[in-house]
Amino acid sequence: MKKTIGIFAHVDAGKTTLCEALLYNNKAIHKKGTVNTGDTVMDAANVEKQRGITCFSGAAGFKYNNNDYYLIDTPGHTDFLPDTERCMAALDCAVICVSAVEGVESNTELLWEMLAEKNIPCIFFINKCDRDISDADKTVNELQKRFSPYICFYLSDEYTENVVAENDVLMEKYFSGTAEKNEIETNASVLFMKRKLFPAIRGSALQNTGVDELMAAVDTLCRTQYSDTDPFKAEIFKVSRIKDKRVLFCHIRSGSVFVRDELCQGERVSEIKLFDSARSSNANVARAGDVVQIYGISSYNAGDCIGIKEKLATVIPTMTAKVIYPSSLSSSDMYAKLKILEDEEPTLSVEHVLQTGEISVRIMGKIQLEILKQRIAEYFDIEVDFGKCEVIYKETLCDATVGYGHYEPLRHYSEVHIRIEPMPKGSGISYESECSLNLLTSNYQNLIRTHIFEKEHKGVLIGATLTDVKYTLITGAAHEKHTEGGDFREAVYRAVRHGLMRGKSKLLEPYYRCRFCVESSLCGKVLSDITRMCGKNTSSETAGESSVIISELPVANINEYQNEFVSFTRGKGRLTMSFCGYDDCHNENEVIQRYSYQPERDLENTPDSVFCAKGAGFLVPWHEVEKYIHCK
Repeated sequence: MKKTIGIFAHVDAGKTTLCEALLYNNKAIHKKGTVNTGDTVMDAANVEKQRGITCFSGAAGFKYNNNDYYLIDTPGHTDFLPDTERCMAALDCAVICVSAVEGVESNTELLWEMLAEKNIPCIFFINKCDRDISDADKTVNELQKRFSPYICFYLSDEYTENVVAENDVLMEKYFSGTAEKNEIETNASVLFMKRKLFPAIRGSALQNTGVDELMAAVDTLCRTQYSDTDPFKAEIFKVSRIKDKRVLFCHIRSGSVFVRDELCQGERVSEIKLFDSARSSNANVARAGDVVQIYGISSYNAGDCIGIKEKLATVIPTMTAKVIYPSSLSSSDMYAKLKILEDEEPTLSVEHVLQTGEISVRIMGKIQLEILKQRIAEYFDIEVDFGKCEVIYKETLCDATVGYGHYEPLRHYSEVHIRIEPMPKGSGISYESECSLNLLTSNYQNLIRTHIFEKEHKGVLIGATLTDVKYTLITGAAHEKHTEGGDFREAVYRAVRHGLMRGKSKLLEPYYRCRFCVESSLCGKVLSDITRMCGKNTSSETAGESSVIISELPVANINEYQNEFVSFTRGKGRLTMSFCGYDDCHNENEVIQRYSYQPERDLENTPDSVFCAKGAGFLVPWHEVEKYIHCK
């Protein structure tokens, strides 16, 4: 049986140390490394060794009880959450490492919610039980209250009673003393895989106690079934470069792949490596259930699925920062180098403004920027800095509008009319056509659809990405001889921009759903702060000496609040945040004034059209385009 397990934890809960112990105990490594000495096998990058934190996911393999195991180590810091989330799709079960000293921390809750959303079975490892101030019982009680009543110590009376309570026949046998061990284990496995049972193991990864018990529990409870004969399907949870070769880290869900197989048009697998220890080894074939490295493929990216119509990641950055790079480098060269790093972390979404040479990256937080700065120095021997972190705003429409785009320089021709209308929050971009095939053939209409979706169209308030709108092709025109492939791209881009200039837009900003857990005496202070920070949908609940307050707050405000929160709660309060979408900007006028964006000067996103007269093209300003259009 093949099983893939992922290790998750809040920062400093002992996750990397637990990975080392699991690999050492199962003979995948000969010596246990430590975070302090910087010689752990899973944290191999220089930045990880120097900082003592996991910044990038890693994989290893080992055998246990005649089963093949793949271990995926994930970053613990929220700045690297997209990488952590991509790993989740590749798992059969998860181990959540929780410190018995610090207890349930903010990222523990976030990880639990993400794993629950993806329906991944979980085991808890209650770590650092060797410390005098640890309290494993208190930690599990907190987990039960916060997460699930079915979290309990493995093989305790409570555990067994939870197992038999779900089966009337088994429960009767258990209380009559006739239940067999294998019956209880089988039912426990069923409940575990259905997320109706969550065992907890107490131990110390540093002292290597409880680690074997954890492995025994995983082996007993986690059950998988893979088929080599079904069509090939795989999740790509990581892309990296090893000795200048691009490598896909894949978990194969079904089927098999051989060296020289064509995975996409024109691209064949040049090399396969299996994780059979802390290192990978060459193989001719990889089969269902394996976690492998695949070389030779450039068309797939981290977060893509092969043979599965879905993406692995939904976590998106909410901030952006400008890259300050040496003046000796052209902006195009710097942009090309950053695109290499974007290949490893797609959420960077590197943007380049040709007119100004400005380059920006999207990020989760300041720690990620520090790591990125160091990676650029290591990869390219270039010292860069970053500007102030800014919230990523978006724009949408208030009311429906129609845009006209015409592109007719000499020997070119295209025209489109597009209606743009606002849609519900969070709906993204949609498209349909009302245009008759008698006016535009299906080939041209498909081309127009492609141009709608091939780029993020910019709004006219601050030049932010347009979202939550529906585009409808009303009509259009082509020329039998002069219309070429790129003509409709020009017409579509101009029509979208023209419509936005004619319509009324509004600014959107990202919000976090925030959960404040504080002493009841501080409840009033937190509620007052939430009001000051323009929170909404606020609710509170008090139980004894503790209060829990939940509110949705603008990212721009809550990001600056975290240090203040730690200070006035004397480190005893807990603040958990998770992205909950975009909503109306609380200080729209202030933001628009700060950006000072002039849409008519944005030549890369022009609303003007090009018409032709007397054998020459001429530019028509957007506010006059309607007088010149050909389609009526």
